[in-house]
Amino acid sequence: MSRKEAALVQIIGKSRITEETDAEFLLRLKTGLLLALKEMGCLSEAQYTYAEKRLPRQRGERKC
Repeated sequence: MSRKEAALVQIIGKSRITEETDAEFLLRLKTGLLLALKEMGCLSEAQYTYAEKRLPRQRGERKC
């Protein structure tokens, strides 16, 4: 299996990323981080699956 990598090439506009303006981006970023943790052996398959299913619901559960 070949490894996939991502790199930040350029930042344009320096806009602030928030749940209100960039919810889809943040969801994909968090999902990618969970997947990376699973592939590194830091999360089991069950932990990854549980966390991934909870991500879309997190936004409505925040207290702050």
